[in-house]
Amino acid sequence: MAACQPIATIPKAARGGTAVEALVGTPGALNPLFEQDDTTRDVDSVIYQGLTTVDASQRVVGLLASDWSISPDHLTYTFNIRTDVKWADGQPFTADDVLFTFHVLQDLEYQQPGADFWRQVGVAAGGPNRVEFTLRSPSASFPLALRVGIIAKHLFDGQSPAQIEASPYSGIHAIGTGPFQVAAIDARAITLDRNPNASPQPYLDHLIMRTYPANNPQAAILAVQSGAADLVGGIDPKELTTLQSTSNVTVLDARTYTNAFITMNADGDGKTFFGDVNVRQALVQGVDRESVISDVLGGHGELDPTPIPAGDWAFTNSAAKKYPYDQLAAAKALDAAGWTLAPGSQIRTNKDGVAFRVGLVVTDTYPNHEIADAVARQLGALGISVTVKAVSPTELVQNYLLTHHYQMALVVFDLGPDPDLFSLWHSGADPGSLNFAYSRGWGLIDKDLEDGRAAVDQPARLAAYTDFQMLIADRAPAIFLYSANYDYAVSQRVRGVHMNRVIEPGDRFQYVTDWYVNTGA
Repeated sequence: MAACQPIATIPKAARGGTAVEALVGTPGALNPLFEQDDTTRDVDSVIYQGLTTVDASQRVVGLLASDWSISPDHLTYTFNIRTDVKWADGQPFTADDVLFTFHVLQDLEYQQPGADFWRQVGVAAGGPNRVEFTLRSPSASFPLALRVGIIAKHLFDGQSPAQIEASPYSGIHAIGTGPFQVAAIDARAITLDRNPNASPQPYLDHLIMRTYPANNPQAAILAVQSGAADLVGGIDPKELTTLQSTSNVTVLDARTYTNAFITMNADGDGKTFFGDVNVRQALVQGVDRESVISDVLGGHGELDPTPIPAGDWAFTNSAAKKYPYDQLAAAKALDAAGWTLAPGSQIRTNKDGVAFRVGLVVTDTYPNHEIADAVARQLGALGISVTVKAVSPTELVQNYLLTHHYQMALVVFDLGPDPDLFSLWHSGADPGSLNFAYSRGWGLIDKDLEDGRAAVDQPARLAAYTDFQMLIADRAPAIFLYSANYDYAVSQRVRGVHMNRVIEPGDRFQYVTDWYVNTGA
């Protein structure tokens, strides 16, 4: 009888159809060398490809490069360029396109962020279908930098960087080696058609990037709810409940490489309060991260008590457990450090009568302001008065972080899929940069960062970064809080949408060739 029962079959993906992504903000020039915002990066990610990409296991693997080799001194990387790739217009992709792209990045007239980095890298032909990159010092994360999209020499040869940015091939006629090419652009949307030379070929005929005002992100969410769009990403936790209750929408959830922490300025404006490591450790133990994630983010975040994101391959739980939440232990540590609560007082003072009143500067954006308020309330319960000051993101960076004129500051970084945190935590970094190291007693931490950058094999790097996290936990330069989740709402009309376990926002399109709306037998 069982043999007579009908067998349920899963519909197979078939060619054709259109999916609509709701984007917040208007993209600029569609050229990976001139990206100024996330919206532009999103569009570029389905048009262009780099030499490398990151796979589901967080390994850097070849994309337009088949493979590469590293010299014994770890200074020279030789990439073998694929010979089976074509541009969307049918022209062959070659090593000359790679050389051309990086020479534009090194052009003295090229003034985009990152230009200084590329001018310090030697780029030359390394033989037939090979490109050789020479570094001034070892950098294990270098292959990750080669995710930058490659542009076609035959479209831009002879043009200055400004001319390249203004070219119609950086807009209405933009093409790359990726799965889609630009078909049309108007004030409301960018229409992308399947690249006939892409490999693999996408199922979709068209992908429409419909844009919504940056000051009204709710419009993009409403578009998915109403069926005007199929997909929208970067959803605030406060918007999730509404979308999750929409019957024809599924919300996908991924971890990210973000790291949110409150830095305590022990060398500058906050020295009186944070110069003692025992005080900093007490404050780390005095904050209940789980309640912050639950109350402010609705649980859509990852407990992240170290400088390396919890989803990163180099994250160690051992360091995360060194100073767990314990308000009683925190209070005792503050007492022992000389910051005591007089009878009837709500604010701790030291032996000189200085009250523990500090300022916490934060961006005036959700959820950062709310996170700061939540932490301020918890520290208030310990007898520490925290005044939250909200400023614009630009003001936070320019007037506070770069000048180091703050007592406490809440900062959030997208660190990317490599644990190299040299620029943020090495005490030898440029003093005018976004750096949070202390000037004294940092030797072993510096060495770990140097070793992690110089080694190319993952076990050696893991050992260095594990030790780095353990030492940072003891030094307690910051209250490390959480790593945010990325939520992506997808209409049930679009199938085959999936993401890696940990992503950067633009990576949600990594498997766009698997998306489909049509089905066959």
